Amino acid sequence: MDRPIGIFDSGVGGLTVLDSLRKQLPQENLIYIGDNLHCPYGNKTKEQLLSYTKQICQYFISKNVKMIVLACNTTSANVLNELQILFPNVPIVGVINSTVHDFLVQDKKNVLVIATHATIQSHKYKEMIEKYNQSIHVFELETPQLVPLIESGEYKKGIYSVLNDYLSVYKNDIDSLILGCTHYPIVLNQIMEVLGDKTYISSSHAISQEVYSYLKVHNQLNTCSKKALIQIYTTGDVHDFIYSSSDFFDFTNLEVKHLIL
Repeated sequence: MDRPIGIFDSGVGGLTVLDSLRKQLPQENLIYIGDNLHCPYGNKTKEQLLSYTKQICQYFISKNVKMIVLACNTTSANVLNELQILFPNVPIVGVINSTVHDFLVQDKKNVLVIATHATIQSHKYKEMIEKYNQSIHVFELETPQLVPLIESGEYKKGIYSVLNDYLSVYKNDIDSLILGCTHYPIVLNQIMEVLGDKTYISSSHAISQEVYSYLKVHNQLNTCSKKALIQIYTTGDVHDFIYSSSDFFDFTNLEVKHLIL
């Protein structure tokens, strides 16, 4: 039960998932990998995504994880099924199923999904929502500038004009917004300045609920009284990783290390 949970993303965005998981499951040991060397994932081919994620999953398995979480919509949309087939002995979950479930219980009728190019082109959100409720109007929007701006730390200076260019045209047409990338909760307040009073669905929050439910149902929750161990790695530059995420993630008593896969 005290085996760790592996979590990965293309960069710092998945820290929003890590933060949610350590609040929801404070006794669980967690290993996080930000694959900044290959960030952003949104413009990569499926073959590239599978190559990167296979290496990460192999690393997690070498660390005897009990579960792998794709804290990344792009990989969840494009290579989740392939990874589950390649590594059948460890449960692997992505963020899209749980995010759609969170959205559907809100009973909204006009939703905008914002995400990377690869996620939008997969149409996973649209297809899944319409599978359950064909009366919902799903708008899809690629927002490729956001991940690089967040990873660079430029969001700290305010990116209202970028968000306004992307979103303002939808303001009167939607009642809800799905943040289809785990980077996007980092700029939620700035998004709300553009769109105002809507229902906002975060994949970061949704996946932590799914992980908790899975572990509870399978009797794998860690009941050990020892302090949970959180390990954070980046395949990129450690200083850049900390700089771009320090405004939204608390690194107190945590060390970020460089990882070569």
